[in-house]
Amino acid sequence: MYLLSAVQMREADRATPATGAALMAAAAGAAEDWLEADFPQALAGRIAILCGGGNNGGDGLLLAQRLRRRRVAVLPLLFAPPPRLRGEAAAALAALAPPPEIVTDLAAWQACRAQVLASALLVDALFGTGLLHPLNGWRRAVIADLNHSFGGPVLALDLPSGLGADASGPAEAADAAVLRATTTVTFTAPKPGLYLSRHAAAAGRIHVAAIGTPDAILAEARPMLRLTTPAECRSLARPRPSAAFKNNFGHVVVIAGALGKSGAAVLASTAALRSGAGLVTAAVPREVLPIVAAARPELMTEPLPEAASGAALDAALEALLRPATVLAAGPGLGNSPPTRALIEAVLAAVHVPVVLDADALNAFAGRLPALRALVAGKAAVLTPHPGEMARLFAVSPQEVESRRLYYVQRLAAMTAAIALLKGHHTLIADPAGEVFVNPTGNPGMATAGSGDVLCGLIAGLLAQFPQAPRLETVAAAVYLHGLAGDVAARRRGEPSLLAGDITAALPAALRQLRSEAAA
Repeated sequence: MYLLSAVQMREADRATPATGAALMAAAAGAAEDWLEADFPQALAGRIAILCGGGNNGGDGLLLAQRLRRRRVAVLPLLFAPPPRLRGEAAAALAALAPPPEIVTDLAAWQACRAQVLASALLVDALFGTGLLHPLNGWRRAVIADLNHSFGGPVLALDLPSGLGADASGPAEAADAAVLRATTTVTFTAPKPGLYLSRHAAAAGRIHVAAIGTPDAILAEARPMLRLTTPAECRSLARPRPSAAFKNNFGHVVVIAGALGKSGAAVLASTAALRSGAGLVTAAVPREVLPIVAAARPELMTEPLPEAASGAALDAALEALLRPATVLAAGPGLGNSPPTRALIEAVLAAVHVPVVLDADALNAFAGRLPALRALVAGKAAVLTPHPGEMARLFAVSPQEVESRRLYYVQRLAAMTAAIALLKGHHTLIADPAGEVFVNPTGNPGMATAGSGDVLCGLIAGLLAQFPQAPRLETVAAAVYLHGLAGDVAARRRGEPSLLAGDITAALPAALRQLRSEAAA
């Protein structure tokens, strides 16, 4: 599913055969449907609808009209002088009887504030994709007041007011006022700001409502951003041939697990197995090999080469890598000079797709050209979190977090690899600049070992689907990882979530994903 910027949305709306009035009516209908689905109890109380002077406000005015026809108690408020409304929004205002309360300053807000705060639901239709600057003046004060004082649920139409559609420009100021929504119903296509903005958490749950724009028109915008959905994960839904055997599903070799961090090797290797890989070998330091072998009997194990360099190392690596169809390296390896030398030797020798995580990336901290030289032209996947990305580029984690899209695209372009930037709404980029945004996952997954599970899961899926486009396969792995985390959180609760719980939830998540992808 494409993510469209504000400009792309305007172009798509203009190209849509449906009239502006039909699109606005469809948006109001979609808002009503999701209101009823997410907040049915609010229909028995009063619903306050805050409308701005643009088309977003027109959506809210039409919603008020639809709810009044159902005898729902509605309190519509227009936060703009009526003459400012144009086109379909003006027509929606004219059709609403009795007319809305007019709020154009703080005094007017204070006059209706108590009624709004006593409402069962607040519908935010103040500002949509046309917002270019942070809210200021009395409008900023109203948003701050609502965030502080309104205790009920908030349904935002298209975007929470104050959130920029494009996650860039002045609206991205750190102190921008954004109305916190419980649910956001966004129309036609999701907007980048809903996932990439520093204020994206204000969107709450996000629903995408089609309101009449054909998919072909959205594709003509040539967007570089896509939201991963079950439809993009259809390759995982294919049934296995009845005559299949383990060699049909790849052999993953996992290089991981220094002394004291053997769990990282177990987590990554187990995730590769749980994803469906036919064979998995955990290559670990000799002193931790018995621990790993005992933890998961389905694994094969091999000791890592002990030679530092030369013919003995070359021979040991050749023997280790010979059976591999995919290599995963880095979880829990440590960052000593011998380990860094081993990683470089492995990358020089490997001729299969490789997933580099954790210490395999830390080995190149401040040495991005060296990483680029070793992985460029190879089928590599790089999976840094913000701290690891910051070390690669010798910048601060805060700098990376403030420009997430820039850094993930830059890493992919510089290394000719698929690059991830893990975190809330993980980003997955290819060297050409196309980016998938992942919507699954929860804060409980911010726990030790979660990234190790993802590393193994990516490697396992790459091993099983070698002919599928790598970007889509990696995006599907990230989606499945987050979905398993969501399943695990429902079972355990977010605070109690462990990385092993994510792995244990993979079968249920895979069943759910296959069902949704086939629907």
